[in-house]
Amino acid sequence: MKFPFLYALLFISAIGHSQADSTLYQLIQTDNDTERVNRIYQAGFALRNTDPALSYLYAQAAESEALKTGSKKHLAKSYNLKGILYYKKGDYTRALSFQQKALQLNEAAKFRYGSAINHTNLGNIYNDMGYHDLAEGAYLKALKVYNELGIRGQIVNSLINLGVLKDKQEKHATAGRYFQTALAMATEDGDRAVMASCNNNIGAILMEQNLPDSALLYLEESWKLLDLQDNEMEMADVYNNMALCYTQKNEPARALRCLTLADSLCKVYDYTDAMVEVYSSYAVFYEQQQDYQKANGWLKKHYRLKDSILQLSKESMSSSLVDESPALSENIPGAPFKNGWILVILGALIVGIPLFLIRYKR
Repeated sequence: MKFPFLYALLFISAIGHSQADSTLYQLIQTDNDTERVNRIYQAGFALRNTDPALSYLYAQAAESEALKTGSKKHLAKSYNLKGILYYKKGDYTRALSFQQKALQLNEAAKFRYGSAINHTNLGNIYNDMGYHDLAEGAYLKALKVYNELGIRGQIVNSLINLGVLKDKQEKHATAGRYFQTALAMATEDGDRAVMASCNNNIGAILMEQNLPDSALLYLEESWKLLDLQDNEMEMADVYNNMALCYTQKNEPARALRCLTLADSLCKVYDYTDAMVEVYSSYAVFYEQQQDYQKANGWLKKHYRLKDSILQLSKESMSSSLVDESPALSENIPGAPFKNGWILVILGALIVGIPLFLIRYKR
């Protein structure tokens, strides 16, 4: 049995994607069609952040193999991955199209867990687009399914998503209740990572409500939990929130110390998302100190870095994703394979492929 997509992927692995080699070797040994789709999807999903170009080729391969099987559930997986990649690119129209298509397939296949995942991803897209009511509806649908299936980890994640959404809407009391419920469940499960995250989120909400002393209690607990996990990188978020609390309390020495620690950790771990927030906090700090020149300088750095991250993300994803029309949502199992450019690559490689496969069968 021959798998054109896999041959193309194997070639890519040979020129720089060594992470995929062992997985791909296993894939070509797998005769079960649906298991092959599962493995391709899992490999692509794992690469969605580190190598979107290769992740997209995995999504294409998963789609091609799923179409052969006629399995709606497995075709939905490939569309889910494509939706995630377009979401990361910032192309919300295509991201929505693929997630809606995946949802329709999962619902037709009565695969409720898959449907819940699609609802979660739709919620993320709607949230970023500013459609908060639609986002809340999607998150609640996902939460309902996870509750019915008894999947505690996903229940907690859904509660956190709802908390973040409500905080974004400045409905702090409601957001706090979601985070408190998630914290209680994570504590029962002994999940220190989630406990740390929830404590940090609750602390941030209390800080936004101008309750810095209460906020610091949760932030200190978050710091302790991160310390137990040797997770220095996420301490940057906690230090940043602590700095804002001390700024509210008009304790500039402590505020500046926390900002310095947060700044240092961001640089050590190249944690640019947190660095964006640290720059904003510096601006708030210097504004309180009535040093408006420094405050304005930090605010400019905040927006420059924020815009730079967005632009780099778009450029990275644009170079790896082909321009597919949202009309692809009309594809159905059994539709013809239209990725002609892959076939061109395959034709160019056809002579060398047997030798390449022999090499990797050692």
